[in-house]
Amino acid sequence: MKRPRTKAGGELNPKHAAGSEAAIELPALRSFMRSYLHQDFGEEYGSVEEAVKTFCDDATEAEFSAVSAEWRSFLAATRGRPIGEINNLLASKLGSAWSPASSDELSELTQAFDDCAAGES
Repeated sequence: MKRPRTKAGGELNPKHAAGSEAAIELPALRSFMRSYLHQDFGEEYGSVEEAVKTFCDDATEAEFSAVSAEWRSFLAATRGRPIGEINNLLASKLGSAWSPASSDELSELTQAFDDCAAGES
């Protein structure tokens, strides 16, 4: 049985076209964003990369894998969207205080996850 889609939920659905939103959650990514890329992450970690390194040290392999996979789903779902819209989704849907200035900064977060997965934390 399919879950009904609601506009109120507004969670991103990476299985749909980039402009489409439906009811799907990214709970692991949301937890990461709220816990590590919160309003004080700059003072606490100094950079997004350091926040990911700390998460990598703190998380179980399963937790890390879930966050990394959901991050890639988020990127796929937002591919081609303006950075301002992506920042709005990061804040409103995922609870992040991080506001990347460009797609290069999105790639830097992806690289930090990749480095962690490769044991370069």
